[in-house]
Amino acid sequence: MRVLVAHTLAPAAEAAGRIPGEFDLGEAAEAVAGALPGAVARGIEGRDEEFAALVAEHRPDVVFNLCEAPLGRPELEARAADLWRSLGVRCTGSLGSTLELCRVKDRVNAVLAAAGIPVPQAGTFPCVVKPAEEDGSAWIGRDSVCRDPEQLRLAVARVPGRALVEAFLPGREFAISAWGRGRAEQLSIGETVFANGLELVTYDAKWDPRSSDFRDSPVSYATGIAAALRRTLMATARRVWSAVGARGYMRVDARLDESGVARVLDVNPNPALGPSGGIRAAAEAVGWTWERFVRAQVGWAS
Repeated sequence: MRVLVAHTLAPAAEAAGRIPGEFDLGEAAEAVAGALPGAVARGIEGRDEEFAALVAEHRPDVVFNLCEAPLGRPELEARAADLWRSLGVRCTGSLGSTLELCRVKDRVNAVLAAAGIPVPQAGTFPCVVKPAEEDGSAWIGRDSVCRDPEQLRLAVARVPGRALVEAFLPGREFAISAWGRGRAEQLSIGETVFANGLELVTYDAKWDPRSSDFRDSPVSYATGIAAALRRTLMATARRVWSAVGARGYMRVDARLDESGVARVLDVNPNPALGPSGGIRAAAEAVGWTWERFVRAQVGWAS
């Protein structure tokens, strides 16, 4: 089987407020290709004609899609997934419709709520301000948690585009990774362990290993989670998978409210597949090797 691992390249010009490494998928692509004998990894800027050129050159049976920010624009992620399939090639991961839905946070929240899945309430103090149409925790910092009207005004002003204001949930936070062919067959739960006053996962916590936020928010797969809570988190992730139409793999971030109810903070149908952390760590925590995970994704491509 011929497998092409395709990824988008980091833009030449640095985007305002974004860390260039966020858009560098080269290391992840090499890690995926290394698990697939004979696979070829190729990077593109993300112009439409580049997709067709790669298919014509390599004639792949499957594209392992790591095109997350064509032309340095995360909002084009859904188009990339659809382009491969429009060229008649099987592709890993979710359809463009799922990627687009989950990128617009208030829209996916409405879909989840309609399915009876708990999401954060509208913002009463304390609240969290986040962009409504960004991913990767962009524009989220320590000052995104607001406790009075002035803090809220300043936080909203910092967000480019539409801002979403949600109630701040005071409980534990969990990352539930799920993967499978047509349903969430495998699940792995990690807990984000906050330290030194950090209250939420910030942009720096995700993308800047040198930052204190990164050090103060590790995800652990060794914390104690009561059996009933574990069952609830797994059931929630399965329901989210079905509600958004996920395929292949996804990650759900959930946090407990003041009553202990697990509410979904974020749905990521295209989580990071880098050589450390992320869904790789989640898979290994439940006994899956990296090679098994990657090869399963190729087998599930559609």
